[in-house]
Amino acid sequence: MALLLVLWLAALVVLAIAFEPDLYWFSYYSVDYTLGFVRRGLAGEMLDLFPAGHYFAGLHTLRWLSSTFFIGGLVAVAVRFGRSERRLMLALLIAVLPFGFAFAVLSAHPDLFAGAALAGFAVTLASVKNGRSTLFASATYGVTIAVLTLAHEAIPSLFSLGAVLAIATLAAHSPINIQRISALLAVAPGLAVAVAAALLGRRGISSQLCAMVPHGAVDWPAAGKLSASQILSGQHFYIDYHDWMCRNIIMNFDQTFADAARFVASIGAGLLASTAFGIALLTMTVLAIGHVSGVPFRRFCELPRRRLWWVTFAAVLMLPVFATSVDWVRWWVTISFDIGIVYLLYASSQPEATQEPTRRTRVVFAVGVMLLALFPVGVIPGFGVPPPV
Repeated sequence: MALLLVLWLAALVVLAIAFEPDLYWFSYYSVDYTLGFVRRGLAGEMLDLFPAGHYFAGLHTLRWLSSTFFIGGLVAVAVRFGRSERRLMLALLIAVLPFGFAFAVLSAHPDLFAGAALAGFAVTLASVKNGRSTLFASATYGVTIAVLTLAHEAIPSLFSLGAVLAIATLAAHSPINIQRISALLAVAPGLAVAVAAALLGRRGISSQLCAMVPHGAVDWPAAGKLSASQILSGQHFYIDYHDWMCRNIIMNFDQTFADAARFVASIGAGLLASTAFGIALLTMTVLAIGHVSGVPFRRFCELPRRRLWWVTFAAVLMLPVFATSVDWVRWWVTISFDIGIVYLLYASSQPEATQEPTRRTRVVFAVGVMLLALFPVGVIPGFGVPPPV
């Protein structure tokens, strides 16, 4: 099974390199601080580290770097489990969950860097035994998220839930004051930077930002309305990177919160479909982990329930992201990741993880892994929102 999953991951990478258009992932690195402080400017500064004349090579590198970091985070979680049969099954399950390898390879947003940071933070909390180490890990994670917020302003909202769940569950042995300070250190820096980006980020400069985007031919099948069979047969449709960016992305840097919220509200029923699909993904994630591990989800919830106000606050932080962006399936996959990573680490430490699985568990696991590998549902972009052309 492990060998098959490695071959499957290799096939995903080949598929992404050969057929997946990267234009949308490139757009996150389109703006830097040349014109002053703007949101996502750090992402553009990362691109500026590459030599002049290697703009598109730099974009490709950053696109794959985010995937590599995220897969590294998933592997770090899997390695933590140990070697009993159930733990090995959990390690293999990670690869095919909605936030697994397919999501890492085929949905290469810069928030994957933050996902890798959360995975590392959760693994650290599951390993350390004293309060000082917990505080240091929380502070390190908080600073990391604060820096990454300068590359994508939604990161604190997306990953605060995972951080709070990790502290409430994996650091439950720490005194309550250590947990409180840890939660503050992990969440507050990113939120502060996000608020600063919202209040201080320059607007009204989209035309100047647009002028800085270089020209270049980039494959974008959506503009040519190519079918899946045409794409897989090797057909391409090239557009000018500068024109597409100025038409679809750069103008959004002038938007206010209210402007973005009005656009999201205009989508209507498509977002309701995305929500239903996203809740189904979350349910599937929880049920899969619970069945393979033998650890009931309700028991996992007992520890976070003691810190209900913290968890509620972290969940509420998600609302602005849903209100201002139409990638609702992606947000639900991120929620599944926040909960799933902590649930996996918690389950691997429970007595059930050392028990031999039943024959039914083995069969359900094998069938489930194959189905999830064949149908990577976590990379579906959403419903009711046409791709920008």
